Amino acid sequence: MKKGLFVLAVLVMAFGNAGFAQHKANLKSDATQNVLKHYGVRDETSEVPFTAVWHTADGEDFRTTYTYDEYEYYLVEELVEMKQDGAWLNYSIITYEYDFSGNVFEALAMSADGNGGWEPEDLAVFSYENGELSEIIFQYWDGNEWVNDVKEVYTYNDNVTTVLYWDWNGNNWTSDELWTYTKTDNTLEVLIQYMQGGAWQNDEKETYTLDFDEHVTEILYELWQNNTWVNFVKVIYHYNDEGCYDSKLLQGWMVNSSVWEDDIICRFSYVDGNAVHGAAVKVEGGIACDDELEMAYGYNAATKTFYCNEVDMTYIDLTGVDENNQANFKVYPVPAENEILIQAEDFQKAEIYSVTGQKLMESLRDRMNVSTLSSGLYIMKVYDHEGGCATQRFMVK
Repeated sequence: MKKGLFVLAVLVMAFGNAGFAQHKANLKSDATQNVLKHYGVRDETSEVPFTAVWHTADGEDFRTTYTYDEYEYYLVEELVEMKQDGAWLNYSIITYEYDFSGNVFEALAMSADGNGGWEPEDLAVFSYENGELSEIIFQYWDGNEWVNDVKEVYTYNDNVTTVLYWDWNGNNWTSDELWTYTKTDNTLEVLIQYMQGGAWQNDEKETYTLDFDEHVTEILYELWQNNTWVNFVKVIYHYNDEGCYDSKLLQGWMVNSSVWEDDIICRFSYVDGNAVHGAAVKVEGGIACDDELEMAYGYNAATKTFYCNEVDMTYIDLTGVDENNQANFKVYPVPAENEILIQAEDFQKAEIYSVTGQKLMESLRDRMNVSTLSSGLYIMKVYDHEGGCATQRFMVK
C-alpha cells in the first residue's frame, strides 16, 4: 500500500468516487507535509480557509465548510457536502481534538448514513515527544469496534528524518515501508523503500528543490528499475511577484525519446496571498481533468489539497480585534519574534494566552519577551486601571 503524495490518486482509482477519496485523504497523514513543516518550509498562518467548493471532471460537486474553535483558530470540523438535484446534502465529516499545547491528538472521520446521522469510518490518534510529532495510529470501524490499520513512526536526527510505516496483520504490527527524508540547503530528498526478504528495497525517490525563500520550485519523482533510478514525473512550480505560485506544470518522462512531455497544468488566482481559484487542464487540447490542486494561503504558509478539476475557496482573517472590547490597544511588531510592544491608554497589565485558553505569561510592563514562545497564534489580554479588558490575537514568528 503506497502512502504519502499518491494516496489520494490511489483511493480515487480504488473507490471510483472523488468525494470519498477526498474524505479519506484528509484524514490520512501526508508525511511529506509534516516533514516540510518540521524543517520550517511549512508554517502556520492567521488566514485560514472558510469554505471550498470543488468540482470533479466527471461532474460531481462538493462543498467543504471549515469550523474553528471559540478563538477561531484551531480547526475543529470539516464538513463535506455533495450536491444532488440542486441541494447540498451531508456527505462526510472530520472532527479534531487538541491537547493543551495546541497539538491535534485525535481526528475522527464519519460518513452520512442517509438518515440524517453519521457513521464512524476512520480514526487517527496522534502522539508527540518534546513537541514533535512522533506517531500516528490509523484505525477503521468494522461495525462494532475500532481496528488497527496503519501506524506512522517519526524519527528526527538533524537533517535526516525517517517515517516508518507499519501494517496491522490482526495480531501485531509489521514494518511495511520506510521513508527517509534528507534535507540540504536547497533540497529535500525522499527515499521510499519497502520491506522484502527481511531487507529494505528501493522503490521510489522524490527530490524537492527549494529556492532562497524555502518555496518548493520543483519535485522530481523517480522509480527504481533494474538497479538504477529512472525518471517518472516532474512537477514545476511558477511563482508570481507576491511569491505565490500561480501555476503548476506536471510533466511525464518519455522513455523512448528520453524527454519530458507536458501533461497537466494547474493554474491558480490569488487575493491578498490566498488562492481563491484553482483549475487543472490537459496541456494538449485543454481537456478537463482531475489532479491535486494545492490551494496555498497565507502567502504559501499552508495548503489545502483537493483532488478535482476546479476549486473555489473563501477565507477568514483571525487577527481582528474583538468588537466587544471596551479599550483599544496595539501590539507590534506583528509577527513578533523576540519582543512585543504594547501601545495602550491607561495600561495596567498584559497577559498572553494560548488559543486553547492556557495562560502563558503576564507582565506589568508594556513590553514582553516572547522569544520562548513557539511559532503560532496567541491571545493578548490588556487591562486598564478601571478594570476594563481588551483582547487581540497576534502571531509569533
